[in-house]
Amino acid sequence: MKVTLAIMCIGAVAFLLRVLAAFVMERKSSPHGKVRVHFAKFNPVRQGGELIEMISHPQRKVTERTNQRIAL
Repeated sequence: MKVTLAIMCIGAVAFLLRVLAAFVMERKSSPHGKVRVHFAKFNPVRQGGELIEMISHPQRKVTERTNQRIAL
C-alpha cells in the first residue's frame, strides 16, 4: 500500500513539474513586448422591471423559433 502511494505521489510530482516546465517554456517563447488588455464596458439599460407572465397552456400556436426565445 505504501509503495503504491509513493509511486502515485512521484507520478503526480513528475506531472506537475512537466506542466510547470511547459508554462515556463511558453512564457520564454512569447514576445517581450507590452501586452495590452482591453476590457469591455457593460452599461445596462435601466428599465423599470417588466413582469413577464408565463402561461402554461398557450391559446395560440407558436413557431419553433418563438418557443426557443420563450425558453431563454
